[in-house]
Amino acid sequence: MMKYFSIFFLVFSLSVYSQESSLKINSDIGLYNSSINAQLLSQSYGFLDANEKNNIIKALKEKNKIAFESNNTLVYQDRKGWGLSLSNNLGAYANYPKALAEITLLGNEPFKGQTLKLNPLNLMAYHYSQIDFSYQWSKKIKTSIGLLLGHQLATLDVNRADFFTEENAAYINYNLDFESHFSDTTDLRDKLFKNNGFGAAFAINYTDSIEKGSYRITLSDIGFINWNQRTTNALVESQYQFEGINVNDFIAFNDSLIKHELNKAQDELRKSSVESYIWRLPTRLNINFNRSLQSSIVQSYSLYLEHRLGLYDLPKITAEVHKVVKKHTFSLGYHIGGFEPNSFQFNYQFMSKNTHFQIYSRQINSIIPAYNYGLQLGFGIKRVFSNTKQKYRDK
Repeated sequence: MMKYFSIFFLVFSLSVYSQESSLKINSDIGLYNSSINAQLLSQSYGFLDANEKNNIIKALKEKNKIAFESNNTLVYQDRKGWGLSLSNNLGAYANYPKALAEITLLGNEPFKGQTLKLNPLNLMAYHYSQIDFSYQWSKKIKTSIGLLLGHQLATLDVNRADFFTEENAAYINYNLDFESHFSDTTDLRDKLFKNNGFGAAFAINYTDSIEKGSYRITLSDIGFINWNQRTTNALVESQYQFEGINVNDFIAFNDSLIKHELNKAQDELRKSSVESYIWRLPTRLNINFNRSLQSSIVQSYSLYLEHRLGLYDLPKITAEVHKVVKKHTFSLGYHIGGFEPNSFQFNYQFMSKNTHFQIYSRQINSIIPAYNYGLQLGFGIKRVFSNTKQKYRDK
């Protein structure tokens, strides 16, 4: 990771005073869930009684989502059209069924004689760093290519998970069919930026004008990370029945009886290999449209469509209006779809000659607990560097 920083700052140091350029820092963090609002969550803190458990279960949908994202980016842009960026990206996404929460909160006692289906259950968590080189080929086309350094990965895709408790609790039976991949977690606390894989990514951006507006189409995160040979890969199809432990002699009872049953279950789940694994990034498609308005109240509006393949069930669609007051721009919008809960969003920008500042949130419903299903906050700072002599020659 330090090598990436060294390369970035070497290029920045050599270029920043030779011509007009800019340096931008952008950071955002977000936590979302699709079913449990902040009001219910605050009432369910600590010990959960039967009433609180039932309230949580009633709030859940048949399919529920949880997500966490954190992105930090440093971008150097040269006026001649090329740029260099360094980023660190962390994300965790989970889809889980209502039945999984029910058996977790209530245990298997209420479901005797029933087969609970605990699928589909999907988990994806990643952490990687990226250094990108971009180039503006024309006013319309811009491309970038990047080198990726993989730190951590965890994926789990459960295609089948049937859990059955016999009516008289004589036995418990489960049937599993899942695939999982985990990168090396040795010394995870001490080596959060450990090198566990290399990859590459490509992006292309097309911008053009239409009527009184403009549109931009971006296809990014077209790439992969090849995780090293210490990656655990499991493809399991297993069925196991637990009939309890028969103890005929309390004097002879010891923990070896329990260990024997645990070993039987673990042997079924231990069908894994340790070898390299190629993971594809969730490719991202963005389509943005912006149009000016002949109004003193709202100067323009924007429409956005974003889709992340393999992550979103439906694309995220956003509508936004913009108000400009001298050097200040205020934007208010609303989005639906994607992984985030539907919500209003807000963006504020300040633009002076050499300094730009931005703060935004895609979840301003956070101020109302009953409608708050997530928290998200981001900010950006951009500094424009100008060379006086270069400006004079350009004139």
